Amino acid sequence: EKIIQTFLLRTKKIKMEDQQQNIETVKKLYEAFARHDINLVIIMLSSDVVWEEPENPFNPAAGKRTGINGFLEWLKIGRESEEILFLQPKKFLCNSDTVAVVGYTECLAKTTGKKYATDFVHVITFKEGKIAKFQEFFDTYAAAEAFKK
Repeated sequence: EKIIQTFLLRTKKIKMEDQQQNIETVKKLYEAFARHDINLVIIMLSSDVVWEEPENPFNPAAGKRTGINGFLEWLKIGRESEEILFLQPKKFLCNSDTVAVVGYTECLAKTTGKKYATDFVHVITFKEGKIAKFQEFFDTYAAAEAFKK
């Protein structure tokens, strides 16, 4: 029984360390984006990463993309179509392999000159220490209204 308790405590400690490491990696991801250090972002991604925004017929960056090339396509489209004016992660929630980031952002749709603001949740899933999936949730109606001509 003592061995089992020791094992469970050690396992819990390892899981807590993994969770803290995942949160730190996500914080570094946001910092790299803020500095436009895309090479560092790519290093953090798994080769088969899934990068996903909600479907939206007005938002050019919407949809699911896979792999590093898919991420780079999303990045190119995003840079051409909108400018992030403000992005603030507020809360980081974590379990063994996933970090959910709750925050707020303000963006400018370049094609229309309209701004929109929204709360967001980013769900970032890890596999073998790398980001395997980045899924974004936000007010797609607000974004659509900004992109509509």
